[in-house]
Amino acid sequence: MTFQLSPSTAAGSTDAPTEEGPDRRRERARASQLMRLFRHGYRVVGVSFGLALVCWLSFVIFSPPGPGVWIWVLLVHGAQALHTLLLWAFKRAGRTALAHPGPWLQKYLGVVFLGSVSWGLAPYFLLTNLREQSAIALVLLLLGVGAAGAHLVAAHRWAIYLWLLPLLGPLTAFMLLLGTPLALTIGCLAAAFLLACFFFAGARHRLLMKELQTKLDNDALVRALRQQVFLVERANREKSRFLASASHDLRQPMHALGLFTATLEKKLAGTALQPLVKNMIRSIDALEQSFTSMLDISKLDAGVIEPNLQSFPIRDLFRVLHMHCAGQAEELGLGLRFKAGGKIVMSDPHLLERVLSNLIHNAIRYTQEGGIVVVARTRAQAVSIEVWDTGIGIAADELPKVFDEFYQVGNPGRDRSRGLGMGLAIVKRLVLLMGHQLEVVSRPGHGTVFRILIKATEFDELDNLVVAADTVPSPIDSSRTLLLIDDEESIRVGMSDLLQTWGYHVLTAATIQEACTEVRRHAGVIDIVVSDLRLANEEDGIDAIERVRAVYGAPLPALLITGDTSPDEVKRVHSSGHQVLFKPVRTRELYAVLRSVP
Repeated sequence: MTFQLSPSTAAGSTDAPTEEGPDRRRERARASQLMRLFRHGYRVVGVSFGLALVCWLSFVIFSPPGPGVWIWVLLVHGAQALHTLLLWAFKRAGRTALAHPGPWLQKYLGVVFLGSVSWGLAPYFLLTNLREQSAIALVLLLLGVGAAGAHLVAAHRWAIYLWLLPLLGPLTAFMLLLGTPLALTIGCLAAAFLLACFFFAGARHRLLMKELQTKLDNDALVRALRQQVFLVERANREKSRFLASASHDLRQPMHALGLFTATLEKKLAGTALQPLVKNMIRSIDALEQSFTSMLDISKLDAGVIEPNLQSFPIRDLFRVLHMHCAGQAEELGLGLRFKAGGKIVMSDPHLLERVLSNLIHNAIRYTQEGGIVVVARTRAQAVSIEVWDTGIGIAADELPKVFDEFYQVGNPGRDRSRGLGMGLAIVKRLVLLMGHQLEVVSRPGHGTVFRILIKATEFDELDNLVVAADTVPSPIDSSRTLLLIDDEESIRVGMSDLLQTWGYHVLTAATIQEACTEVRRHAGVIDIVVSDLRLANEEDGIDAIERVRAVYGAPLPALLITGDTSPDEVKRVHSSGHQVLFKPVRTRELYAVLRSVP
């Protein structure tokens, strides 16, 4: 099998909308003409049949009919019958006719010509007795049929010629050849009428073609827009797939490094190397924060974060924020004040804490002198929680961009000390998720204020807000046994060493088969299963947990650990019902989860 790379194949899959070529555009124009010509087909044939019927019946009733009348009857109704058959065939062909309009246009032109000829021969077959009243009536009828028909066939230039010339040309010739004053007058008028019909039908044809051209141009623009949208969406999918793969591949060694460092910190406690280990931990924490920010975006994209709205006093949240942020502000010589004002709001306390924490840390990061004030005010029908700073401010043209991912004000060099530029993107999504409004006002060189507007509500009672303590739990019961499933040896070794320092008896397995073997070998003594999501040979951690439970014969508590952060994977692992931790896992977080297992 041979694959050739070319610009067309490199541009993307064949599912992408392609640019319309000139041949295809010409075919679409013909198809549009065909639809216009056939649009009122049955109605036109019906009116034509009625006029022909009235015409020949009048000649039969009011004058002795000659053989010419019956010949004309056969001609005109025969042409109408052919027209009807063509309309029936076109309707039956459906989309096939529009896909190949050329032959159908030729058939239509043929039918138009036959119908025009049948009407154009009417004077030669019907005006045998040369009665003036009959001649004038027939002339008026033919002129009306010619004008009306020209309007209906104006979508095609050749149809105009094939309708008007065979119909009004013989009439003009017939009258001029009679030579009588009245006939010459009628012949000249018929010739003038023919030219007028050509003029007006030509003008309508040009108008229809201009309208068709505009429609085709608009369709081309729509196709081009769809192609661009397709390319943008595909690029976004490829970016997400790349970031998910890169994130997973980077999280694996980061996860192992964190496990080894935590074990090393415990073993080197109280030695001269302890400060070095702490510096390593700070660096690892900085990387973990970056990964956590990207994971937050993935969770929000996947829709797995649901707000838990409850009523609570702002002062409790402000106390927690002061405890977490005051130290950093004090180190930089900045003031940090909170004014709750006794306000009560209906929101998710944990998500709102993350939003305000991001805003406060962002304010600290961009403020060199002065300070930050966090205040709750009552505004109309809402409570406004505001974060004021005396920092560098934001230019008016940059305000709409500050909530974009990875965008940072005044940091073209990507100084890591100023973060990744993900904080405000997370703030915007969380605020919208909770149903609140977000405003920002800034003056360059003077400072910025972020406002979160929370709709005011009357509350009968307050829900309790419980804030988790940041303390180290007591040692785990050493009798507990944990089964660890991970295909990477470094992860198994690092995790096993760390868990053993916490008092666990650890069993390790690299595959589902090895895990089942360990379960059979240690039947009845396993207390919890910890599995990586992505295992070797396309095995899956969710399947591994289910297989282990089946072999064990009981629903063992389970914990999934994964480095996949794509929205689809995040949604899948959360829907599995297992507890989930995302790499790189902080040891304190892992400890807390394991401690919570009954």
